[in-house]
Amino acid sequence: EWNCDKGRWAFTYATQPDRLTQPLVRDYDTGRLVAASWSEALERAARGLGYARDGGGVGVLPGGRLTVEDAYAWSKFARTVLGTHDVDSRARPHSDEELAFLASHVAGRYLETTYSDLETAPAVLLAGFEPEEESPIVFLRLRKAARRHGTRVLAIAPFRSPGSVKTGATLLPCAPGHETTVLTSLVASDEGAVLRRPGAVILVGERLASVPGALTAAARLAAASGAKLAWIPRRAGERGAVDAGALPNLLPGGRPVEDPAARAEVEALWGELPATPGRDLTTILAAAKAGELQGLLVGAVDPADCPDPSLVLDALEAAQFVVSLELRRTAVTDRADVVLPVAAAVEKSGTFLDWEGRARPFEVVLHTSGALSDARVLHVLADELDRDLGLPDVAAARAEIGRLGATPSHPALGSYDAVGPAPLADGEALLATWHWLLDDGSLQDGEPHLAGTAKQARLHLSPATAAGLGASEGSDVTVATDRGRLTLPLVVAELPDGVVWVPTRTAAAHVRVDLHAAHGDVVRLSLASPAGGTG
Repeated sequence: EWNCDKGRWAFTYATQPDRLTQPLVRDYDTGRLVAASWSEALERAARGLGYARDGGGVGVLPGGRLTVEDAYAWSKFARTVLGTHDVDSRARPHSDEELAFLASHVAGRYLETTYSDLETAPAVLLAGFEPEEESPIVFLRLRKAARRHGTRVLAIAPFRSPGSVKTGATLLPCAPGHETTVLTSLVASDEGAVLRRPGAVILVGERLASVPGALTAAARLAAASGAKLAWIPRRAGERGAVDAGALPNLLPGGRPVEDPAARAEVEALWGELPATPGRDLTTILAAAKAGELQGLLVGAVDPADCPDPSLVLDALEAAQFVVSLELRRTAVTDRADVVLPVAAAVEKSGTFLDWEGRARPFEVVLHTSGALSDARVLHVLADELDRDLGLPDVAAARAEIGRLGATPSHPALGSYDAVGPAPLADGEALLATWHWLLDDGSLQDGEPHLAGTAKQARLHLSPATAAGLGASEGSDVTVATDRGRLTLPLVVAELPDGVVWVPTRTAAAHVRVDLHAAHGDVVRLSLASPAGGTG
C-alpha cells in the first residue's frame, strides 16, 4: 500500500457536530426536519417513493464516492425496486460521449493499463488530466518514471503547470475546448511519433467530457498509435460505479442496457428490466424540475460539484418527494422529505476499484457509530416496498457481483465530432480550469491544519491578454458570465492569448457557483476597480 500520512489520517469530517446519527423526516406542519425512528423513516420513505414511482418516476443520483458494493446496491435498487434506468453517479460535468466512451473503453476492463506500465512506458500523454492535483499517486509514478527511466511525458494543457515541470513534461499548448484538435493532430505528427513506440500510454481525465469529440479523438489516437488508453477520474468511487452499472446506459460488468443478450444476463439474476437507457444527471434534474419525475433518491451529491448547481436546488424544490442518504447535513438533506444516515468509509467494509480496474477491499476500522452502509439501508428500504433487494451485507453483494462477472465484449464508441469554439469578442476569453488537490471540499472540515496547506486562489493570463486589460502581476481581475462573477489576483504566465485559468473551486472562488461556467466556456474579463467593482 502506498499513501501519505495526511491522506490516510487527516480527515475528521465523520465526527463533526453536523453528523447525522438518526433518521429525519419532514414535519409538514412546521416544514422542519425532525428526528424519527428507523421504522417511521423507512415507512415514510417507502410510501413516498412508491407514490412517486407509480406517478411519474424517480430519478436516482448516488454520487461518485461509493464503494463498489454500495454502488451495485444503488444500481440494483433503481432497476428492480424503482423500475428505472434513470440513474447517474456522475456529480460533475458529463456528456453522452463520455457515457459511450465509458461503455466501450472502461467498463468491464481490468488491469489493461497499470501503474507498472507507467513506470516502463517510453512516453505518456496527458489529456484533460493534471496528475499532481487530480491523482497524486499517478503523479509520483510519472515523476519516478521520468527521472529514473527517461519516460517522456507530453501534456495537452493551456500552460506548463508545476506538476508538468516536476515530470519534465513537454507542453502541447492548447486553449480549452481545442483538445480534440490537438489529439487528432498527433495521429500523423512528428510529436505523436513517440506514442507509436511499444508500451506508450495515453491518460485521459474526466475533464475531457466537457470537450466535444475529445474522448473520441483520444480513442482514435490510441488505435492508430497502438498506445494503451486509460481513464482516470478524481473520485475514489467513480470507477467502481461504472462497473456496478450506476449509469443510465450500463448494467453491472459493463453490459449495455440496449443489448438484449447482455440485459438478459442481468435479468436472469434481477428479473425483467426496462429495455431503453435512462436519463443522465442533467436530464434527470431537468425532468424533476419540470414535474416529469415525481421523486428523487439522492446520495452523496454536492450541488456545487454539478454542472449547474442552481438546477440541482430547483429540482429538489420541485420534486414531490425526496429521499437523501447522507453522512452530514447538506443542501440536499435540507430539502429532503426523509433523510437516512449512512456509514463513513471507515465504519463499513467494502471495495474500491481504482483507475487500473484493481479491486482494493477493506474491512471495518471503527465500530463506534453503528451506522449502516448505503447497501444495507437500500436493502431494508426495498423490504418496505415489498421487494427483495437480496443484498443484506457486503458478502451478498460481492457474491452477486462475482456471479455476474464482466462482459467479454464492448460496444464500439461511435463517432463524436469536435464543435468549433465560438469566436471571441473584445474582452472575452476561454475558461480553463481544473480542481486542486485541496480546495473547499467538506471532507477537510474539522482539520484546519490540512485545509491550511491549500494554495491561495489565483488567476492566470498571458502577458498580452493581461496588457490588453491594463493589468499587471498581482492586479485583481474579474471573470464574469451572464450569471455570475469572481475576482482574483493575477499571475502572468505563458498561456495562449485569450485564455484565463482559475482553479475550479477554492475558499475564495468557485467556478460553478460563482460563474455558472465550465472548462471551455466563454467568459468576460475586466480589471477590478479598487473599490471592488470592475473597471
